[in-house]
Amino acid sequence: MIAKQGIYENRRGELGPFVGADGFAMLALSCLVMVGTGGLTLLFAVVHVMRTGWRAPADVAGATRILVPGYRLPPDGRPNRVYQQRLDRARALARASPHADVFLLGGRARPGVASEAEAGAAWLQARGLAAARLRCEDRSRHTLENLRLYRDAYPPGPNEPAVLVTSRFHLARAALMAAGLGLHCRPCAAEAKPAAILPRLDRVVAEAFLVHWYVVGCRFSHWIGNAHMLARIR
Repeated sequence: MIAKQGIYENRRGELGPFVGADGFAMLALSCLVMVGTGGLTLLFAVVHVMRTGWRAPADVAGATRILVPGYRLPPDGRPNRVYQQRLDRARALARASPHADVFLLGGRARPGVASEAEAGAAWLQARGLAAARLRCEDRSRHTLENLRLYRDAYPPGPNEPAVLVTSRFHLARAALMAAGLGLHCRPCAAEAKPAAILPRLDRVVAEAFLVHWYVVGCRFSHWIGNAHMLARIR
């Protein structure tokens, strides 16, 4: 099922630019805010990413939908360690909740290769998870598209919160974007121990930068009521 037509897609169902002029404008504004606050807003974002990742549970009971954002595949096309951790956590949740479906999110890095979703599905099937329980969204190119195309292709019911399984360093951004899209998700960390976030401080800072960019962009777009900008984030 294709996402609804609008600013986000053209008549042929093709996705818009990866970032686009609006995205670059919000990136510039985000950087100005960081500089103008002496880096304080970025520091707040770092704290938020760390706190969200540290506090997230590694087990969530009663799942009916399990969402797994993909991770860029290496040249051999197999999930790397980060992606495997997400998939392994999803597999454990699926075994504990036999009626839950697993939704794998992520497109292709380039034409002619498997998508992140397809690679994840193959990995799970090889480890005993039935293909009938797997759903793939394999067009998206980044986290916001992961969640938006999932929402449009597999609309959840009003009382059907999903469990969002991803790496601890990624949970803050994924949860913010899910909420911005109106998705009700319960966060679940891929890694068992909270301390797993500590060796990934480089990723924490990178994620904080992206969280800052997203929040500034959202607030500015809502403030000025720009329909074109809002169409990219909701």
